[in-house]
Amino acid sequence: MVRVLVLVALLTVAACAGSPAGASPDVLGEWVLVSGVSPPPGVAATLVVEDAQLGGISFCNHYSGGYSLDGDVLAIDGLGGTDMGCDPDVLAAETAFLTALGSADRMARDGADLVVTGADGSLRFARQAPVPDREPAGTAWTLDTLVDGEVASSVLGSPTLELAPDGTATGSTGCRGFLGTWQVAGDVLTLDVTRDAIGCPEDLGRQDEQVLAVLDAAPAFAIDGDRLTLTAPDGHGLIYRG
Repeated sequence: MVRVLVLVALLTVAACAGSPAGASPDVLGEWVLVSGVSPPPGVAATLVVEDAQLGGISFCNHYSGGYSLDGDVLAIDGLGGTDMGCDPDVLAAETAFLTALGSADRMARDGADLVVTGADGSLRFARQAPVPDREPAGTAWTLDTLVDGEVASSVLGSPTLELAPDGTATGSTGCRGFLGTWQVAGDVLTLDVTRDAIGCPEDLGRQDEQVLAVLDAAPAFAIDGDRLTLTAPDGHGLIYRG
């Protein structure tokens, strides 16, 4: 059954007194966890540090929160994330990671690495190599997340989308296949697809309905690295990975 992802307060750590201090430029950027919590096979934890916000992927879910940094003294405020279903070993690693991050009170560079430490452990991160933006055409996209406004949900099966350079489009909703044509004008993707005339079970039927509704709505599209986001005018969206 699809589990709804809602932004929930996972951990809250009181900010230090006084005005938030700006982060040193050498801690800003994208980082990937290299030690502190053992990653289950096939998943990773990341940390993206911006001027007053941090976030990333906690092996399974996405998280974010505000922070202040005064020298190497760190205060994280309102850390929260999505609540997508994970395998038990991934969930255990995620809990350990978020617990250590949520209690952290120090952030500093150690050579090329970034080290975040606190009462519940030390997390070491290395710079994450940038992922070049995928091309919309010729990439095998796999649906990762369904979006309904600020609510997201996990996906059943392995829905796909392929936009061929010759203007043909093929894919599936996780229940039934579709094919047709596609074109891009500015940041709008227009598809004209036909779908297999078969019924879907209840959960897959809801997913099938949203996927096709977004594809039929001339969604706005954006590509960030290996992620393709399609957003319909009514706020429903699809996030694919390439």
